[in-house]
Amino acid sequence: MKYINLMSLVQASDSLPLLSFNAFLDLHGIQIKPAEIVDLKVLLKALYALPSKLSAFDKFYVGYKIPQIGKEFDLLRFGKEFVVNIELKKTCSEDKVKAQLIRNKYYLGCTGRKVYACTYVVDVATLYGLQDDDSLAEIDLVSLRDLLDRQEVDRTEVVDNLFDPSDYLVSPFNSTEKFLEGKYFLTHQQEEIKNLVSQYFSGPKAPKFVSVVGSAGTGKTLLVYDIANELRRAGKNVIIIHCGSLNEGQHELVRNGWNIAPIKRYANYDFAVYDLVVIDEAQRIYAWQLKDVIQKIEAAKGGCIFSYDKVQTLSNSEERAKIDEKINAINGLVIYRLSEKIRTNKEISAFVKMLFNNGRKLPLESRDNIRINYFNSPEDAKLYLSSLNEPGWEVLRFTPSQYNKEHHEDYFCQDEKNSHQVIGQEFDGVVVILDRYFSYDDDDGELCYTGRAYYHPVMMLFQNITRARKNLNLVIVGNELLLNRCVSILQ
Repeated sequence: MKYINLMSLVQASDSLPLLSFNAFLDLHGIQIKPAEIVDLKVLLKALYALPSKLSAFDKFYVGYKIPQIGKEFDLLRFGKEFVVNIELKKTCSEDKVKAQLIRNKYYLGCTGRKVYACTYVVDVATLYGLQDDDSLAEIDLVSLRDLLDRQEVDRTEVVDNLFDPSDYLVSPFNSTEKFLEGKYFLTHQQEEIKNLVSQYFSGPKAPKFVSVVGSAGTGKTLLVYDIANELRRAGKNVIIIHCGSLNEGQHELVRNGWNIAPIKRYANYDFAVYDLVVIDEAQRIYAWQLKDVIQKIEAAKGGCIFSYDKVQTLSNSEERAKIDEKINAINGLVIYRLSEKIRTNKEISAFVKMLFNNGRKLPLESRDNIRINYFNSPEDAKLYLSSLNEPGWEVLRFTPSQYNKEHHEDYFCQDEKNSHQVIGQEFDGVVVILDRYFSYDDDDGELCYTGRAYYHPVMMLFQNITRARKNLNLVIVGNELLLNRCVSILQ
């Protein structure tokens, strides 16, 4: 998207034929409705009459959307010291104006710059500004003009680089304090699904089943925990059954009054006393447990949400269970799919797709957040891993067998988190290992593992690698084939 002079925009709208005007908008990457141009004209006319310099209308982004998030702003101007956000409304209540500006301030505040957020309501010819304490006040147009006059803008700045989409996805597990304090926002897609699910469960008491499905990084855990939190605040009785061992974040939520239990203890709870039962990471539930849960929900005439990603299985038995098919076969199931990736860095996402299949070719715009280290000796690899004690890196190991020693235990330490312990979690930087037993299938090019292991190493690698939010460090041990594949992807 390119910035534009707002006077240029409205005058082009007034004077150009529709075809030429649309081409002018496309050139700047702008999508704007005719009614929005009308509102913009009213504001500009009022500012111009003060009078204002033409430069005060320059270098605005119109309809800017944060990459990957989709959060949109009417008018944005990025200065070296502060950001100006102007929203345009034909008519709007003060409560709605305030709520939107607080939300905007949160997103724009992640640039590290002070944010001046305001809304011009056309019908009452009033400019509202958000104050430092998040209160709303009427402000005069002269203040806005003076603010724009003194704003220094860097014409060469790439504004997309000011935003890190992963900052907006707060994990209930890894950012538990922020989650408990409500210091997060949902994306537009998450909000839509939340509203639909809440409406669905607000009806007459009856067995109601919902599935929330999404791949790694789409924010399904935050969404279902937010829905649960909303119902808890409304006085409803909610329990979350986690299909795995509880992590520290979940233990912290329990200490703050949440009902969360591991799947192995689900039978200890009477579902009839709960308004909502959430089955999180449901792809890992046993078929007989799923059948029992469904029967108990139906008998209690309660509500149930299954949250899962069908590819995040860790063993062949979990994959063969086809839990996704069994959930989809539930009578009356309402399915919601999260499609917008938030957490996962797009370069890491593209890299992972090519790593797991040697025939895939995808564009890779940046390589700065992916590191490759190679060791021929497992002992030296282990020493390297033990040296990664700097903040920002989480070494993730494979879950070992309880019965037999496995190859990957040679280079891991016991105090590192394993694949089962990090289900649903996220970390800024993740370190994963590729040993000599990883290779590619000759027929379909898919990554495979030839060594002996109780749990599926390829599935565990996928689980571990998709926990990365910002940086990925691959430690390759004695595997020239995988080294060459990684190098070729990054070149």
